[in-house]
Amino acid sequence: MSTPAELPAAPTGRPTLVTVALVAWVVGAVAVVLLGLLSLTFPVSTLRTQILDGGGDASDADGVITILRTVGALFVAVGAGVGFLAGPTCRRGDARFRRALMVLSALAALFLLGSVLIGFAVVPLLATVGALTFVVGSLLVYRPSVAPWFTPAAGEDDAP
Repeated sequence: MSTPAELPAAPTGRPTLVTVALVAWVVGAVAVVLLGLLSLTFPVSTLRTQILDGGGDASDADGVITILRTVGALFVAVGAGVGFLAGPTCRRGDARFRRALMVLSALAALFLLGSVLIGFAVVPLLATVGALTFVVGSLLVYRPSVAPWFTPAAGEDDAP
């Protein structure tokens, strides 16, 4: 049996890196939600005119508009999901939420950067900021100095 002197000390306050990760995730989530809302509200007439002037036909314009709206809705959902998961991850130190948030952030960052590369990001700067802040937040919560914050307390099970 371990004596109290041998047990690791429980963290007394949230580490600074966890707070920085929370801020990064929230900034990224806001940027991605804003990007999604801009994609959803982009003027259809302007986009249709640009496609038709570029040599496309009406069916091409309708397809691009549908894809743009779908990508916008996906951006809003991902931004809201990251913002929602960042709270329990950083405030309570829940390791399960940390893993889920890291996976969602990594996939979202790939999708955001891909949308910039293929041209479906209405504002590429917002997509890039969102992707980079998601990656920064994910990296910061896996630093060795913040590991004690994410260890389960006695009696808690970390199994899924």
